[in-house]
Amino acid sequence: MIKRLFDILLAAVACAILLVFFIPFAILIKLDSPGPIFFRQQRLGRLGYTINVLKLRTMHVNAEAIFNADGSRYVGQRDPRITRMGYFLRTGFDELTQVYNVLLGEMSFIGPRPDDLFSVHNLEGTEWLKLSVRPGITGLAQLTGRNDLPWKERLQYDVYYAKNRTLMLDLRITARTLGVLFKRENPQPLVARDVINAFFARPELKAEAAQLQAMVMQRRPRDPRNQVA
Repeated sequence: MIKRLFDILLAAVACAILLVFFIPFAILIKLDSPGPIFFRQQRLGRLGYTINVLKLRTMHVNAEAIFNADGSRYVGQRDPRITRMGYFLRTGFDELTQVYNVLLGEMSFIGPRPDDLFSVHNLEGTEWLKLSVRPGITGLAQLTGRNDLPWKERLQYDVYYAKNRTLMLDLRITARTLGVLFKRENPQPLVARDVINAFFARPELKAEAAQLQAMVMQRRPRDPRNQVA
């Protein structure tokens, strides 16, 4: 209940920011490259349910999806698929439109970023615990390294958050996110690597993850990449 109220409060703040910046952002997106203002994707929600997320478009229309060896999406520092405006928006502004999903209860303001639908078939062991909570607009993994970290390592931070989330941790993540948006320094990670390693030594996590995996796969028995439209 407290987290839901926290989500609504942050969503209200995000909506106020959107009201101020949306029209300039929309104009600049259209002037920068041809195509729509918004980009819609289907992503994995809590317990493996499909959610539709909306983002401000940061790539050229019909840009080819490129994936890393671990199944995550590739985004390079000077990726030619990203528009000039897109580089600015990807500091976090492009995802503020997902406050709509927060208000619907499909997402939380703070939580693991929602993955592509097919990524559910790349999860292993305790990684399934990421799906035990609602995905978020910002979160621990994004602030620790985002695209600089391999997807499997980001999953560890996502699972740690899912099993250790508190109001205090959410407040720290919120403060750090604001710092990133306004280009302040982030000298230290929010959670030390040795703390993450100690957390994954807990034996009960594997059994809990196996139960969640069975629940999710009852609804998603096939890889979406292999389904015929």
